[in-house]
Amino acid sequence: MVELLNDKIVLIVNLIRNCFLFFSLFFGRINSRAQKGIDGLINAEKNFAAYSVVHGIKDAFLKFADSTGIVFDQEFPVNAIEIWNKRQNGSARLDWQPEYAEIARSNDFGYTTGPYTVTQNDSVLARGEYVTIWQINKDGEWKFLLDLGVNNTPKLLEIGLTKISAEKIQGNVSDDMLKAEQDFIASFKIDRNKAYEKYLSAKSILKRNNRYSETNKKAQRKIIDDDPLDSEFRAIGSGIASSGDIGYVYGTVVVGVKQFGYQRIWRHEKDGWKIALEVLRQ
Repeated sequence: MVELLNDKIVLIVNLIRNCFLFFSLFFGRINSRAQKGIDGLINAEKNFAAYSVVHGIKDAFLKFADSTGIVFDQEFPVNAIEIWNKRQNGSARLDWQPEYAEIARSNDFGYTTGPYTVTQNDSVLARGEYVTIWQINKDGEWKFLLDLGVNNTPKLLEIGLTKISAEKIQGNVSDDMLKAEQDFIASFKIDRNKAYEKYLSAKSILKRNNRYSETNKKAQRKIIDDDPLDSEFRAIGSGIASSGDIGYVYGTVVVGVKQFGYQRIWRHEKDGWKIALEVLRQ
């Protein structure tokens, strides 16, 4: 009788365990699907920011960085997890929020940008605008692939939270995007204005240190004219959405004996690859 009772208990426990596992997997899949789309992208950025306030900057970057995620250390791209594991926890607070977002047709790849502020003991240490590129990993979690921004922007970008998708395309899209990047760099050396005229999207953002971020064409031309004439771009890495409509390239731009980080986000439009957003920290 006792053995029969024990067998029933074991059966019930196993049944409960299997039901719990089923529902965990079921709701896990629902949660992963729910994370897709522009709202999931925006919420990922907001969760990243909120986690940083509660747990600190270091823990936030370690939690939300992809295993291949890139940040810039002393103006050179490095693995985010490796560099943040080496850093100490500090008392500074980092606040930011997404103000503009764009997502690929695959709904699992995109970027956000907006203002950030670093404070300590109620004193502002730094402010500027960030750009974060995101992708859903194999576990259905949004993780950032690249994080780079500009410092000391005199005015925060005010273009409103926008949700857009790029054009659907076919072909070897990764190679085509990298060809556009290399052609832009080659054309830039000859005539920067013509390079931007050819490749800068009509809907684009230019970001520089110590400058207003600009979406207006006239203001963008002023930024381009003010960039150093001897800038030399060196692409180091890239990535692209599985749908092939949005991608990015990052690397360094050398100006004289100095080196700075850069990134370009590319969008495929009706007439080919165009620069949707450019960050130059020079």
